Amino acid sequence: MEQDDPTAGEFASWLSYQWFARSVRHRRRYVWTDDENAFLAAVRATIHDRDVELPEGMILFRAQRGIDWRTRTDSEDNEIGEEPIGYGALRMMPRIDQATEGRANPAGISVLYLGTTTRSAISEVRPWIGAWVSVAQFKIRRSLKALDLSRGHGRSSFSEVGFHHLGTEPLNRERKEKAVWIDIDNAFSRPVTLSDDAADYVPTQILSELFRDAGYDAIVYKSQFGEEGFNIVLFNPNDAYILNCAPYEVTGLELSFKQSGDHWFTKQPEG
Repeated sequence: MEQDDPTAGEFASWLSYQWFARSVRHRRRYVWTDDENAFLAAVRATIHDRDVELPEGMILFRAQRGIDWRTRTDSEDNEIGEEPIGYGALRMMPRIDQATEGRANPAGISVLYLGTTTRSAISEVRPWIGAWVSVAQFKIRRSLKALDLSRGHGRSSFSEVGFHHLGTEPLNRERKEKAVWIDIDNAFSRPVTLSDDAADYVPTQILSELFRDAGYDAIVYKSQFGEEGFNIVLFNPNDAYILNCAPYEVTGLELSFKQSGDHWFTKQPEG
């Protein structure tokens, strides 16, 4: 396999991200070969025009499944039932040094996952109809430098390459680069579930640390749940503070689907 060339800012193939992801999931995770190191250096060398600013004072949202309840009283301080309230501030912040595996962080390293809309934040916790969800508003403390990973959302790297990779003419640098970054963008926006294998997170966790090391305070990527929403990860959870929290009840879910592979067929019985 030809190696990526970071000095020239060129990927060896439009499949370079897929090769890297397969390697760190199933072959080497903590001690990399020259191939993995070359890929990561090429990623750093090909970050072009993806800087965005998250302004000081920007309001973002974080959801957690579940709520608290508090006792209601009348004017004479008699208990008259309970009312729902959102979780407290400590519950809505990531647990320091106790973080679970996530798309942008390994276990034990805390980051702050936020959304740009209430809908996108609630959707990311995968609630069911009738579920209670706490949604907090956060305010960014300072201007943050973020990397935009939404450019290739919903696109296919194969569509970008087309049938050029089957021809005799090699792909040019720009086409390979565009295809690789489409794969990176889609890797971050791919839905995460509690049943996911921890190995599935490894490629994006490594890239997140690379982006942080490159001087970014945050990453921005598209939500799979609603075209208007973005997900934002702050590498330092203290770069935002909580303003308030409210309880929400999920009253409905929108379902959409597509076939993602060919049918398989049984052998027809004789007679």
